[in-house]
Amino acid sequence: MAKIRHVAFMVKDPHALRDYYQQGFGFEQCYEGASGSLMVMDGLFNLALLKIREGDSAVVGTHRADGGEADQRPGINHYGFVVDNVDEILSRVGSDLQHGENPQDGRPAEMRVVDPWGNKFDLSARGFFGREEKRLPAVRQVVIQVDRPDEVGAFYMSKLDLREEARATDGSIFLGDGHIHMTLVQEGLLSKRGIQSIGIQVDDWGALAERFRAMGRDLPTPKERGAEVLLRDPEDNLLILSERGWDR
Repeated sequence: MAKIRHVAFMVKDPHALRDYYQQGFGFEQCYEGASGSLMVMDGLFNLALLKIREGDSAVVGTHRADGGEADQRPGINHYGFVVDNVDEILSRVGSDLQHGENPQDGRPAEMRVVDPWGNKFDLSARGFFGREEKRLPAVRQVVIQVDRPDEVGAFYMSKLDLREEARATDGSIFLGDGHIHMTLVQEGLLSKRGIQSIGIQVDDWGALAERFRAMGRDLPTPKERGAEVLLRDPEDNLLILSERGWDR
């Protein structure tokens, strides 16, 4: 089974955003690239903070010729899976899907694939620097807007062996790998399609609020016990916070 272990943001100031996730959620830096991009992790899940590049560059395959993302717009860019064998997954998804080797400059991702609906994901058999350490606070959910959750869910279940966990009356489908959850929704919270947000599960709301106060920031209070809270990080990426989490 593929494991959901990576999300990448396109950001203006990776160092400032790293500080936010380190100080606010206790994440740790695990990579720094020559371009100024950084990665942080919670022990299990990897967040890439990719520095938006100046100027234009030709696109070769799935990336720019200078190694940057083809799409340099701010926001959540793609997600990634740890797999046992990259070639096996490529054979399962089929050669008709756009795919290409990731720049091999110390980054953990090995292959980029674009699914039939235009969502980009990375594959890596060597992992995304995670230790499979399960602690909180931690990323436990990714939310993706799609027009046809049934079709998209079938793709990720058949090609990457994600499991269906539940369905909602609004058509949403909940997939998972046993620890991280992928929620497919028809109505997104952003103006763009595709990946919308990450969900961070917290174990102690009071302690988290104290961390935020120490940063000079306010943390919204849940309206009721177990309710989710929507939060924007300093670069306007959407976070969903929950004490309950998304296990079903």
